[in-house]
Amino acid sequence: MLEVHQLKKTFKSRDNTVHALNGVDFSVRRGEIVALLGSNGAGKTTTMRVIAGLILPDTGMVQIEGCHPDSSNYKKRLGTLLDTARSSSARLSVMENLEYTAALRGLTPKQAKIRALQLTEELNLIEKRDVSSQTLSKGMLSKLALANALVHQPEYIVLDEPTLGLDVEAGDALEERIKAMARDGSAVLLSTHQMEVAQRIADRVLIISNGQIVLDKQKTELLSHFGIQTYRLKFAQAIQDLTLEFSHSIHNNELTVLLPNSMSIYELLKVLYPREIVHIERVEADLGTVFRKVISGVTK
Repeated sequence: MLEVHQLKKTFKSRDNTVHALNGVDFSVRRGEIVALLGSNGAGKTTTMRVIAGLILPDTGMVQIEGCHPDSSNYKKRLGTLLDTARSSSARLSVMENLEYTAALRGLTPKQAKIRALQLTEELNLIEKRDVSSQTLSKGMLSKLALANALVHQPEYIVLDEPTLGLDVEAGDALEERIKAMARDGSAVLLSTHQMEVAQRIADRVLIISNGQIVLDKQKTELLSHFGIQTYRLKFAQAIQDLTLEFSHSIHNNELTVLLPNSMSIYELLKVLYPREIVHIERVEADLGTVFRKVISGVTK
């Protein structure tokens, strides 16, 4: 298990002090994909850089099955994709990049070559394997960055915006690859601004705001919670003189209302009587809507 315990981190400059992390605490188990979501400046990148061992927290700790970031066992178990532009050497070819990264993670030259060949084939980089990485397109660089993260077959994988810059086909293939890694027993921590990606592949959702985890729920539970409370009703005539204690919006003859629980629909119908309702439906929430509602509630 990847465990993150009460991380705190403050960045100071001559003119400013930023409390980037204020007690971040969560875990990721093998076999699950966890999406870490947050607005710009919420603390996502700092959290992932601490996990990767690139910066030290002021207090708190990170460990993988009892191993800490400065240990070789931790580094062998962890694969990271944090910055596509810096994940490879521009002077080396695709194969050389992968073999070099594999050697740093303890693979023998023979193992490194075999693994590099496997990944170039799996990620459709085979035709570019002898090409200098500085000539690659943004999409190809993203694939190389992922290959560098996976070359030593890590059990724990941290991915920051892995689908950014990929075309639809490549993005779909990458999502399938991430799901396959989880099925094979890897733990995946994914940070993305693309809510639809997180909704398609995540098992669990973490939302971070102001350096703290403000929500940690299974995705299905989270979407069900918000979805069962949101209803859209259409009336025979435009809605006028309607006062509701529930959060709602009205557009002509259509009412969208957010209820505190599933039983409140009966109370709502009593208030609406005798208006003629021609259609009523429960609205399935999407992760983007849920995220905005959670962040809105936190920042009020």
